[in-house]
Amino acid sequence: MTGEPPPVADPREVVLRTATGSLVRLAALLIIIALFVALLTAGSGFLVPIAESLIVWFVLNSFALRLRTAPVIGPHMGRGLSIALAALLIAVIGLMTVYSGVRSFLNTGTQAVALQASLDPLLHFIAQVMGTETSAVVDYVFDRIGFETMFQKLALGLLGLINQFGVVAIYVAFLVADQAFFDVKMRALFPDPARRAHAKAFLSDISRQISSYLWIMTRVSLMTAVLSYVVMLAVGLDSPDFWAILIFVLNFIPTIGSILGTLLPTFFGLVQFDSLGPVMMILAGVGAVQFVIGNIIFPKLAGETLNMSLFVTIFSLFFWGTIWGVTGMFLAVPLTAILLIVLSRFDVTRQLAILLSKNGQIGSPDASRPSTPDDAAP
Repeated sequence: MTGEPPPVADPREVVLRTATGSLVRLAALLIIIALFVALLTAGSGFLVPIAESLIVWFVLNSFALRLRTAPVIGPHMGRGLSIALAALLIAVIGLMTVYSGVRSFLNTGTQAVALQASLDPLLHFIAQVMGTETSAVVDYVFDRIGFETMFQKLALGLLGLINQFGVVAIYVAFLVADQAFFDVKMRALFPDPARRAHAKAFLSDISRQISSYLWIMTRVSLMTAVLSYVVMLAVGLDSPDFWAILIFVLNFIPTIGSILGTLLPTFFGLVQFDSLGPVMMILAGVGAVQFVIGNIIFPKLAGETLNMSLFVTIFSLFFWGTIWGVTGMFLAVPLTAILLIVLSRFDVTRQLAILLSKNGQIGSPDASRPSTPDDAAP
């Protein structure tokens, strides 16, 4: 007996099932994203120190690696000694920076109260040019800003950052202590050598990109701060060391940090100087430094280190800043880069990684590349 031919599926039913399946997958993806964002927001109290600790751990290991490759003393320096020396140098530099910043902050903060009074001539000029109503609106805006309140918030934020330093230091210390057992854990998690090499290559890729980005940003930020310090010192702006430190820190925030690093010292130049000449010199000098380094030197140094599109960079800045505040703005690029690397490793999310990338060229795990514990860990 011959079998009957299989029934032909109705094309409309096939299209309907395909569309339904796509909608279900999209709904599931949106639910997962919503839960992920809710978790990040609700757990910011303990997730932010962990994220900060991981970034500091990356920086610490990258610094230690460069100490071991330094001439003369590098070949004679073991892993433990290099990490200890790197931690000591970072701690000393950090304490000196905080001390100088707080001292200059207190000296500069006393001038903030007089800032609104110093802007009265500017408001009077606007009133003459644009009319009384516009002047009233501008005056209301400046009153609403409240520069004294702004400095109080900055001071509280600085104290909160110093208070959180202890928690971050404890996390980093335990991460460094666990590094000695990293290779043992990898062998236990991945008995198969091929899978273990694949996992090590994945972690090595994250370590290499994040460490390279942080190292480049540190050099670029330091260069920007030093040159801006020279400009402000030449013009005669008070507390140029405070503004240089602030510029160094803000430069880690993409785009917005450079704008704030230019406008804030210029804005407070209005308090100190009676004429607009020095103020315009600060604006032009610091702005030129930010423009040249940000648009010429930094692209040459960074190259395709992270391979993230400019839109994704700006979006990540606002996304992480919304859920984690100022700390999220500093961590936005490294966290998004890690997410991009993770997405590129799975076939299901690889297309999304291509969309988020700068040029559509994303790497794939190279399991055949030999790796070591130093290579796998940051």
